[in-house]
Amino acid sequence: MTQHRVIAEDSLSAMDEISKVLGNDAVILETKKNNGKIEILGSNNIQDVASSNAKKLKKKQGSFSHLFSNHKLEQENQNRKLNTIVNEEIKKSSDSNNHVKNTQNEYIDRQTFLNFTKKIDNLLKNSIISDVNDNDLSHHKSVTFELLKKGYSKEIITKFKDKILTEDKIDPELIFYHCLANNIVSPCEDKILESDIIFVNGASGSGKTTLCSKIASHILDNKFVSNDHNKLTIVNFAPKSSNNSELLNFGRLLNLNVNSISSIDEIITFIDANKGNRKLIVDVSQENRHIDGYIKYLERLSLNKKIINILALPASSNKNMIKSTMGFYKNSFPTIGLTKLDESHITAEELSVLGEMDCRIGILSGSRSVIGSLAFAKKEVLAQYMKDMEL
Repeated sequence: MTQHRVIAEDSLSAMDEISKVLGNDAVILETKKNNGKIEILGSNNIQDVASSNAKKLKKKQGSFSHLFSNHKLEQENQNRKLNTIVNEEIKKSSDSNNHVKNTQNEYIDRQTFLNFTKKIDNLLKNSIISDVNDNDLSHHKSVTFELLKKGYSKEIITKFKDKILTEDKIDPELIFYHCLANNIVSPCEDKILESDIIFVNGASGSGKTTLCSKIASHILDNKFVSNDHNKLTIVNFAPKSSNNSELLNFGRLLNLNVNSISSIDEIITFIDANKGNRKLIVDVSQENRHIDGYIKYLERLSLNKKIINILALPASSNKNMIKSTMGFYKNSFPTIGLTKLDESHITAEELSVLGEMDCRIGILSGSRSVIGSLAFAKKEVLAQYMKDMEL
């Protein structure tokens, strides 16, 4: 190819295309406007190049074509791009200055000020301004700083500061771990064995269905003998279109009935009909938790001591997910089943959020095995877990 014609929105784009196709030594043979666009004919034929160079010598030194022809396309394109960037920056700077001039005499409205102070407050939330001569910190080897470095929040550290600073012969970090563990652990084995109805809520992929099966297995092993299997039933509370094959497979494995219910009226009727006759484990799908009336019904039932709400929360959950999930279920007094601990671990930041929100962890569970790998939370175990975490 010796000649190439390009039609583009502007000359810079057209020359970029000529340069890419014909090379940096190509010459422009023709430039014209075509229906508001720029049309350029370029060539890298040696005869066209020679002819173009001869024409350049005949041009007047001050003409635009002379200035244009004295540069290679690559350099010309680069200069144009640089000028465009510089001009845009100058324009932005000018607009910014004009904005400052126009607004410097105006007052800031109250909401803008509140938003600003909130942002500053968030930035300073986990910051500490301290005198290096602070006796508490120097005496305890700056335990506050060490815990902050590990990821624990200032709020949760401050919550236990008095207890941390009262013991001289015990590692203050270890005291903190035990205080936090004691604050967020709530063993629930007896509650699960004695409850008539166990709701298991959680997001899709949280290990909720596997947790249901593990709870059922534990109840069968510790509450009923083999001929009492009919006293325990699993209920799949999900839309009709949902796939409950996993739960059905678990039911076959455990020799348990699995009932599928889709509406709030049906679940209320079913629970009322079986109350006192059969122990129910209700696996609630994420879609059904938004059914009108469900959360109010759950909150009302949770006031009964014979009913427990287990919330499956993956160990990989971030703090925002924890806040959102706990906010939704806060009035149903959920006991957290910390799931997928064999796949990931929970960090100091998330443990801090659980402590700040006064959450209760009752179950520790893995996800790779249905039978077994279910443990009931103990503060000593969780404290050791925090101590051994690799951060």
